[in-house]
Amino acid sequence: MKRTRQFFYGLGLGAIVILLLSGACTAPKQGYDILIKGARVVDGSGNPWYPADIGIRGGKIAAIERVLDEGDASEVIAAQGMIIAPGFIDVHTHVDRGILQNPSVENYISQGVTTVVGGNCGGHEFPLAEFFAAAVEKGIALNIAMLAGHNTIRREVMALKMEAPTAEEMSRMKDLLDREMRSGAIGLSTGLAYLPGVYSKTEEIVELARAVAPYNGIYASHIRNQAEGISGAIREAIAVGEANGISIIISHIKLADETIWNRPELITGPVEEAKARGLEVYLDQYPYTATSSGFTSSFPQEVFEGGKDKFKERLNDPAVYLRVKNHLIERRLTSRRGINKLQGILVAECRTFPDYEGKNLEQILELLQKEPSVENAGDLIIEIEKAGGASAVFFQMDEADVETLMRLPYLMIGSDGAVQVRGRGFPHPRSYGTFPRIIGRYVREKGVLRLEEAIRKMTSLPAQALKIKDRGQIREGMWADVVVFDPQTFEDAATFASPHQFGRGPAFVLVNGEIVFNQGGWTGRLPGKPLFGKGKTG
Repeated sequence: MKRTRQFFYGLGLGAIVILLLSGACTAPKQGYDILIKGARVVDGSGNPWYPADIGIRGGKIAAIERVLDEGDASEVIAAQGMIIAPGFIDVHTHVDRGILQNPSVENYISQGVTTVVGGNCGGHEFPLAEFFAAAVEKGIALNIAMLAGHNTIRREVMALKMEAPTAEEMSRMKDLLDREMRSGAIGLSTGLAYLPGVYSKTEEIVELARAVAPYNGIYASHIRNQAEGISGAIREAIAVGEANGISIIISHIKLADETIWNRPELITGPVEEAKARGLEVYLDQYPYTATSSGFTSSFPQEVFEGGKDKFKERLNDPAVYLRVKNHLIERRLTSRRGINKLQGILVAECRTFPDYEGKNLEQILELLQKEPSVENAGDLIIEIEKAGGASAVFFQMDEADVETLMRLPYLMIGSDGAVQVRGRGFPHPRSYGTFPRIIGRYVREKGVLRLEEAIRKMTSLPAQALKIKDRGQIREGMWADVVVFDPQTFEDAATFASPHQFGRGPAFVLVNGEIVFNQGGWTGRLPGKPLFGKGKTG
């Protein structure tokens, strides 16, 4: 019996119609599972677009021709006027924290993302063998590669000790990292502004990364300082890679303090010096002027040594409390440019005080009927941290710097986001809007990037940096991770006030040759898979 299925996607220029074509007795001549007709191909290389039909068979791109016969396909996507591009590769996420509970990952597939990298900023789901096994068993909508996190490994061996590791502790950390690499990790990540990585010295990271080199792994670092010490922090990351002959990714690069705004040479100087020496160095960036993290990183880190109980005990000492409060005021609440920092810090999620979510510090103090002063704001942050902490959004970058850095040829796009449940908290909108925002705001509206260059930064460049050989471009034989979208309407909708908003578009997203997203929603399919590093055994 012949069956026909239709999809409609409103794009202003008309409707996209998909027809499921099947014959009762005859088989397709070429046997394409899906044929995408009439699109403009932006292949991920950075080259200009060209018109072509794309035939997909067995999960891979089987043919790219000016015209392919519809009779050779089981399913046809009519994509006239649309762009077809490689699925976006998000080089920097924390999706591993929630993907097993929310395998559809709709806030990512709705952006056109088909591959994510987890385990960033020094933290990963441990042990990786169990995580990968669960992902395969339960199924996931997109592909995931994983870094092994230094903070996770150090915590397993040393808890929250500030001391340098003993020879025995270093040996145990290297053994754990080696095991994670053989489980399929693609490299090592650090979060040197977070616990317990902040307690480590450069020599520790250099030595630990020796366990990555035999597997052709990479080193990705949330560097130690993104303010006035940023050049030195970048050089530290480069030193780790250079000592071990491995490539380096500087995570979510930014000039994150008003004292260094409009000084991109603080970043490009050390990076381009290293590249001139033949080192492989990449940057990634999210296209916003606000960061997001827990309040913990705003404190002097020594107060957390030994754990939460020790932290609370120390804060009972008035002298320690005053020192911590002054540190918060200087680090987070004071502006030399006259910026109201209380309005620029937004509580994203706070389980102990849910009424604070979505409000800035000034609004929370007003809610508590307290004067919105830096003194009271310092007390408020301490109170929140003692009660269990919170994640927050910090407005601390300049838009001109975002655009300047975005143009660098070795810079990739990465969201630094996570799996989100719609309606829960007020997360940074990057988890919903990073990739459509690049197309809508920075390509179409502002002209910061050409469309082809923007797509290169989201596809083949991250594939190159991550050493993924069979994704990131529209090429015959590549896995069919693709996104189809209207370049005139593709844009983000998530805002800081209303973050749980899918972007406008894309029309279709395919992962390993299966449609996972169309007409604005998940199709129910889970064709994603773990992407393993070269050390994978078994």
